[in-house]
Amino acid sequence: MKNETMYFNDLLSIWLEKQKQARALSTYVKYRHLADRYISPYFRSIQLSDVDLPMLQTFRNSLLSPDSLHPLGNGTIRCILLLVNSILRLSYETGQTNGILYLPPRLPKKRPEVPVFTLQEQEQLEHYLTAHTGISEAVIYLGLYTGLRVGELCALRWENIHFSDRYLHVRHTVQRLTRLDTTHKSELILSGPKSISSNRLVPLPAFLLPILQPYSHPEHPDYFLLSQSASSPMDPRTFQNHYQRILSQAGLRYLNFHAIRHTFATRCITNGMDPKTLSEILGHSDLKVTLEYYFHSSLEFKKEQIDRLTALSPAVHTSLPDMPHNMTD
Repeated sequence: MKNETMYFNDLLSIWLEKQKQARALSTYVKYRHLADRYISPYFRSIQLSDVDLPMLQTFRNSLLSPDSLHPLGNGTIRCILLLVNSILRLSYETGQTNGILYLPPRLPKKRPEVPVFTLQEQEQLEHYLTAHTGISEAVIYLGLYTGLRVGELCALRWENIHFSDRYLHVRHTVQRLTRLDTTHKSELILSGPKSISSNRLVPLPAFLLPILQPYSHPEHPDYFLLSQSASSPMDPRTFQNHYQRILSQAGLRYLNFHAIRHTFATRCITNGMDPKTLSEILGHSDLKVTLEYYFHSSLEFKKEQIDRLTALSPAVHTSLPDMPHNMTD
C-alpha cells in the first residue's frame, strides 16, 4: 500500500539493506559510500510522493556540473544514476509510487587513454626483475604474465599455485575498505573475488615456475605469497609501495599497478590472443568490458598493424626511378 509519509531516504535505507544481503562486501561498501555522499544529502527531507522527473533531472545535472570542486568521473556518475534507478524501481514494486521514474544513465563517452608500458619499458623491467631476486619482484613478474589485479595477487596463497599443472586459482581478493561505523577507519578485508567470473583458473607460462618456486612453502601451503605467513595477507598499498620503489630503481617512469594489467592485455592482443580467451583470463563477466576498456590499441600495436601493409606495396620490391628535377605538370 502506498505510504504518503515515506521519505526517499527511508526507501534508500531499505534498498541498502537488501544490497547488504545480496552483494559482496566490497560492492555494498561502494554503494553505501555513494549513497551517503551523493544521494542521501540531495534527497534529505524529500518525500517519495514529491519526487518527479524535473527533480531527478536537476539531481543528474548537479552530478555533471563542471563547477564542482572535485568533478566526478563518468563511471562514478553512471553508477550513482543506476543506484537511483534501482531505488525508484523498488518504490514502484513496493507500491510507494504509481509509476516508474527513470534517469537515463547514458553519458557522453570519454574513452580514457589508459597508459601501458611500452615493449622496451617492459623488457627493461623484466631485466631488472630477473637480476634482483625477491618475492615482490617475482609477484610483479607474475602480474606481467597473468594480468591479475593487485588485490588478487596479495590474496594468493601457495596452495593456489599448481606448479605441476601450470596454473593458478584465483579464489580471493584483498581490499582496504572503510568501516561502516562512526570511526570511518579502514580495515583490510579478505573476501571472495569481485564476481563469479573472477573466481578463475589462469594458465602460467613455463618460465615463471622457476622464478616462483624458490619462495614457495610446500610445508605451509596456506601461506600467502607476499606476506609469507598464514595469518594475514599483505596490504595492497604496501605492495604498491614496493612496486613503486622497484620501478624507480629500474629507471622507469611510474605507472600505477593497474597499468601492469593493461600491459598484459595489450601484449596478449598484440600476439593474437582472441578476445574471449583474454576476457576469461582477466576474469571479466562480460566480453564487452574487455573490448571497451582493455582491447585498446597502443601506438606500438597500430604501427605493427600498419607495417603489415608494407608487403602490398611494389616499392618494397622495386626501386622507384629518380624523378627529373625539371618535371612539370
